[in-house]
Amino acid sequence: MIKSCAKINIFLKITGRVVVESVKYHTLYSRFMLVKNLFDCLEIQESKVGFEILGDFDCPMEKNTIYKVYEVVLPLLNQERQEFLSHQKIEVEKKIPSGAGLGGGSSNAAAFLLWINEVLELRWSFEKLNEIAQKVGSDVPFFVSQYEVADVSGRGEKIFKSREKALEVEIVTPKIHCDTTKVYQTYAKDFYEPTQENWLEFSNAKILGQSPYENNDLLNSAIKLYPSLKEYAQQGYFLSGSGSSFWKVKE
Repeated sequence: MIKSCAKINIFLKITGRVVVESVKYHTLYSRFMLVKNLFDCLEIQESKVGFEILGDFDCPMEKNTIYKVYEVVLPLLNQERQEFLSHQKIEVEKKIPSGAGLGGGSSNAAAFLLWINEVLELRWSFEKLNEIAQKVGSDVPFFVSQYEVADVSGRGEKIFKSREKALEVEIVTPKIHCDTTKVYQTYAKDFYEPTQENWLEFSNAKILGQSPYENNDLLNSAIKLYPSLKEYAQQGYFLSGSGSSFWKVKE
C-alpha cells in the first residue's frame, strides 16, 4: 500500500501571469504543507488486461492525473519497461475529497510517479521528476519533492524546503466541489491584483495573524462562485488552494 497524503496551502498569493507553450498560467507564492493524517491509499499490481485505474473518481480515466503520468512517462521507457508499465492495475481508495483544495489528484500522480522511478530502477533526479510532474499538474512537483513544508513559486515548479515547521491543523471541508479553473478565471476577471510583497519571507506566526481574505488571493473568487463558503471565512480559518476546504491551527 502506498500512502498519498493531502496538502494545505498555509497561504496563496498571486504574483502575475505567464504563457507557457501557448497556455496561460498564474504565478504564485505559496507555502505548502503535507497533511499526514489525511491520505488516499494506492495498491498497484499486475494487470492481465492492460493499464487500469480503479477507484471512486469524478472524471474519465483519460483525465485522471495517474493516467497523465502514465502518458508522459511511457515514451521515455525502453520496450521492456513499457510492457511492464502498460500491464499495471492501480486501485485507489479515496479519502481526500475532490474539489476541496487538498491536492488529492496531484498527490496520487506524484505517488505513482515516485513508484515508477523506484520499481523500474530509473534513478531519475528530482529535476527530471519535476519536469515530468509539471506536465501533469501545477501541484504535482510539491508532492514529488516529499518535503513536509515547502515554499513554492512560479507555476508551482520552484520548490524549496521551508524553514518553517509543520502546523497541527484541523480541516473543515464543506460539501462543495470547487472548480479550480473557474476559480482562477473569476479571479483573473474580477479580482486580479498581484501581490507586491514576498510572502515567502513571512513566518507562519505572521501569516496566522492575517485575515483569511489577505491570506489567500482566491478566496473572493471562490466565494463569488460558491457564496455559501463565506460563512466559513472567519478569523483563524484559511482557505486551502482554490477551495473548498478551510483549515485552522489546533488549539
